[in-house]
Amino acid sequence: MKKQTTEESVDQEKIVGIFSGLDPESIQLLFEQRARRAALALGVELLESDVEILCGARYSKKGAGDCYRYGTEQTSVVIGGARYQLDRPRIRGSEGEVYPKTLRKLREQDLLDEEMKRRMLLGVSTRNYEQVIEGYSDKVGVSKSSVSRAFKRASQKDLDFINHGELSEYTFIGLAIDGIEIAGRVVVAVLGITSELEKLPIGLIEGDTENSEVVQDLLTSLIERGFRFHCNYLLCLLDGSKALRKAVRSVFGDVALVQRCWLHKLRNLQAYIPKGYHKTLLWRMKKLMGLSSFQEAQRELAALRKWLLAISHSAANSLDEAGEELLTLHKLGITGELRKSLSSTNIIESLFSVVRDKIAKVKNWKSKKSAQTIRWIASAVLDHKKNKMRKLRGINQKNKLIQALGEKLENNSISA
Repeated sequence: MKKQTTEESVDQEKIVGIFSGLDPESIQLLFEQRARRAALALGVELLESDVEILCGARYSKKGAGDCYRYGTEQTSVVIGGARYQLDRPRIRGSEGEVYPKTLRKLREQDLLDEEMKRRMLLGVSTRNYEQVIEGYSDKVGVSKSSVSRAFKRASQKDLDFINHGELSEYTFIGLAIDGIEIAGRVVVAVLGITSELEKLPIGLIEGDTENSEVVQDLLTSLIERGFRFHCNYLLCLLDGSKALRKAVRSVFGDVALVQRCWLHKLRNLQAYIPKGYHKTLLWRMKKLMGLSSFQEAQRELAALRKWLLAISHSAANSLDEAGEELLTLHKLGITGELRKSLSSTNIIESLFSVVRDKIAKVKNWKSKKSAQTIRWIASAVLDHKKNKMRKLRGINQKNKLIQALGEKLENNSISA
C-alpha cells in the first residue's frame, strides 16, 4: 500500500512539472491532446477485446468456421464530435468480413451529426451562416457541404421526433397552439401540457394559422400517435384565431375548453380605441384576470363591455367575440401562478422567442419548397427543451385543475 502511495505521489510530481510554466491556453491544448490520445487508446483496447471474443487469443487453436484475424487497415472514429484515424484489426469469418460491434459504435454517424447540429445552433449568433459552416468544417476536416448535410440529417430527426414520437406514455391536461413566422414561412406549433405540468413540443406543421384544415390535420395526427388526456375536459390555450378554434372544435368537440389569451385580446381591443384609453383598458383587463370568483369576473366583464361601448361599438363587439372564453380558468376555480401561466399563450410565445434568438442571424434560407425553416425550428425547440424548459408555475394547484377538468364529462376517449 505504501509503495502504491509513493508511485502516485511521483506521478503527481511529474504532472505538476509538465504543467508548470505553461500559460492557460497551452495547458488547455495539452489537456485536450492527452484526452484524445487516451480516448483513442481506449478505442483500440475495446476493438482488441472484440477481436479476442470473436477470434480467441492469438495463436489459439480454432475449429472450422471460426473467425480469424486478417491484418489491419486504417479507419476513422468519432470522438468529441470530430473524426480521428486509427488502425483497426480486420476479421474474417465464413461469410467474409466481420465488423465488431465496438467499431460500429465508434463510427456512428449520428454522433457527428448531433455534434455538428449543436455547434450550428451555438454558432448561429455569428454574422453569417456560411461562416459558421466553414469555421466548423475546418476543425473537423470535412467539407462545408458535408457539415450542411450532417445538420440536415440531425435536424430532420428532431422534426421527426416532434411530429412522429409516441405520445401514449404521457397524459395531457392541455394544449397551447400558436404560429411563428420565420423567413416568410408560417409554422404552427402545438405545445402539450402534461398532468405533471410539463411542457412538451408535440407538433409542428407549415401552414397559416388562418387555415383550419392545416391545424386540424396536425391535431388529428396527435390522436393517431396515442395522444390522450388525463381528464374529461382538455384545456386549449388559443390566441383568438377563428381557424384555430374551428380546428380544435372539429377534432375534440365539446371536450375542448378554450381559454382565450387575454393579452392577444388586449392588443386587439387597443386597436379599436383611442390611445388615451389604453392605460385604463390595461388596468381593467388586469383587474378582470386577477379576480378570484367567476361571478365577480362575469360582472367585471359586463362592466368592461359597457365602458367599451361608450367609446367604440367595434371594441365592444370584439370583446363579445371572446366573451367568457376569457374566464375559463375562473370557471375552473384556478387562481395565482397557475392561472397566470395558463391565461395567455406566453408559454408558447416565450418558446418562439428562444427560437428566433437561435436562428436570427441565419441569412441563407432556401426556397419555399425546402423544409429548412421547419427543421431549424424543430432543432431550436428541442435544444431549448433539453436544457432550459421548465414546468409551469403553480404546481400547488395541479390537483385542483385536474379535478376541475374531470368533473363534467363521463368519457374522454376520442377516435381518430
